[in-house]
Amino acid sequence: MTSETRTSNKPVVIGVHVNEGTMRDPNPRIPWTPTEIGDTARECEDAGASLIHFHGRTSDGGADHSSDTYGAIIERIRATTDLLLAPSLANVPGYTVEQRLSNLVPNLENASRRPDFLVIDMGCAAMDLVDPDTGRYVTDTRTFVNDTRTQTELLDRAEELELTPYMASFNVSWTRAIVNHARSRSLTFPLVVAFILGGDEFPAAHPASAAGLRAQLDLLPPDLQVEPIVSAYRGNVLEAAEESIRRGGHVAIGAGDHHYAELGCPSTADLVRHVVEIARRHGRAPATPEQARRILGVKAHAGNRQ
Repeated sequence: MTSETRTSNKPVVIGVHVNEGTMRDPNPRIPWTPTEIGDTARECEDAGASLIHFHGRTSDGGADHSSDTYGAIIERIRATTDLLLAPSLANVPGYTVEQRLSNLVPNLENASRRPDFLVIDMGCAAMDLVDPDTGRYVTDTRTFVNDTRTQTELLDRAEELELTPYMASFNVSWTRAIVNHARSRSLTFPLVVAFILGGDEFPAAHPASAAGLRAQLDLLPPDLQVEPIVSAYRGNVLEAAEESIRRGGHVAIGAGDHHYAELGCPSTADLVRHVVEIARRHGRAPATPEQARRILGVKAHAGNRQ
């Protein structure tokens, strides 16, 4: 990560997490269908976003890992925005690497259905959620497995498929894995690293606070070129967003991560506007999609609007 002094005027890449696996209670503004996701993407770009992460969903909110649905979502977003696309993989427990890629690979020959990033979770975690009122676990068997071999295979596939790795880290062990991969193999710089913090409901990740983010950022070797993007699952990211922006990093936010009932259950576009306000307070403007492409080192894409 470059020094704060040299990055003070760098535009802020604002990503959006529009749906995740989130249902519509209490926030009804969660898009599920390709049309709804595309419309939300347009609103978010207008508000200042330059990158989008999404999950395929059925019309009633269930998970949809089909390549047809992901292709339709990407095509819809590309038709009306210039946002960089970082879709989820088909992360079903027990799936092989090729099965995880099955929602994306069939579409890669079609420029209008091709993403920009391959999202790679760089570690294993107990994904069980906690009831914030009682402190008790809601589930106790959900384990997400991305062992070192899986990480390596996905990094290899990203290179083969000419997709930029979008490496996610929940905690410092995942970040150390990212650093080790960067030291031991040929990765394109800058590294795009998504630091996913966790609210009280999601103890698998570092706390959704400035301190939680600092623990991650301070672990990065000074000679390693990283563009960090902070988000918070089941928690309010705005405190950490200010820390990231102050230190030259970026932010991802969305109603898919957290309902933000404390703010009146806003839309994801409204949340983007909050981040824009923070960025401007620190003398930084929101990055356009083209600026984000240059900052994150993503190659120009034939499927983008002209």
